[in-house]
Amino acid sequence: MSIVQNRKLIWFFGLLTLIIGSNFLLYRLEMMQPLPHTIALATLLDFLIIIPLVTYFFFIRKRYSLKYLVLVGFAGYGAALLIIPQGYLGSYSYVRYILLAGEGAFFLLELYIVFKLVTKLPAIFKYYKQKQSDIPAFPHRMEQALTHYLKHNRFIEIVSSEMSMFYYSFFSWRKKQIFHDNVFTFHKKTSAVALNLMLIHALVLESVGLHFFLHNWSPTIAFIALILNGYTVVLFLADIQAIRLVPFIITDQSLYLQVGIMKRLTVPLKEIKSVRYYQGPEKVSKEVSKQVFDAVLSDFVKEKPAIEIEFYSPQEVKKMYGLKQKVLFVHLSPDEPQKFIETLNGKAVL
Repeated sequence: MSIVQNRKLIWFFGLLTLIIGSNFLLYRLEMMQPLPHTIALATLLDFLIIIPLVTYFFFIRKRYSLKYLVLVGFAGYGAALLIIPQGYLGSYSYVRYILLAGEGAFFLLELYIVFKLVTKLPAIFKYYKQKQSDIPAFPHRMEQALTHYLKHNRFIEIVSSEMSMFYYSFFSWRKKQIFHDNVFTFHKKTSAVALNLMLIHALVLESVGLHFFLHNWSPTIAFIALILNGYTVVLFLADIQAIRLVPFIITDQSLYLQVGIMKRLTVPLKEIKSVRYYQGPEKVSKEVSKQVFDAVLSDFVKEKPAIEIEFYSPQEVKKMYGLKQKVLFVHLSPDEPQKFIETLNGKAVL
């Protein structure tokens, strides 16, 4: 699998280099002069059609929404403007307006989805409150509430991720931790919270210095960098709260594993093949890691997982912004590993 992936990357970047490099040299080698003005149209076709098609067949097909082709097209148009000398583009200014029209149509579609979301917010929040006793954590409840009233798609998954992030960052500070026999914390014996606090501290200091440095060069870029850094601070705060407030939960039907704000996995107990103490290497290979849900928190020194869970069939890990991963194993380190194993073995049919 890794070899195939590497070959795909080599082919993709090889074709990309060939297309961009040949067009770049075409306008700059004296031996190719003089060029007809219509050559600019051929370059635009390369960057607006060929490169998006190559990107589609190598990466987007069967994995991501076709709307990403719009972004690739805009990036290609920007690259073409940098490569084609200005004198060649005078006859093709209409291409810009075609792209803007396509982007406008895409924006109107997204605006319509937002409008539908806003109009259904009261019903969504009502459904969310009704489901509080059934589903243990905010992202699970909010995703179910959203998909109950709206068609499930990547945009809804992004909205759910954003709502979860802002909930944990700003509205969860009075919420108390859950304590009962089927709940298992996994952060008390680690320095994960302290690590995130240290990163926030470093990011705030870096943001102040970088903002003043960039402001002398470009106020716009300085403002954008400040917003991105602020967003990252909010993300780290949400991660801290989610780690504290959302433990591993075992119900009569499912095992809920949420690791901060970044990723979560819900597994039916009937899909659990085995639960055992981890006996593998401290660092698994890249090939094996693709099949493993790593539920061990980041720390100053990464520790070996305490427990390994194996499934009968691949299970879907949900990450932020709709990203997904299929896994056959889970590596985790609850604060009470022995009790966790006994409880899970008592509920799962192994």
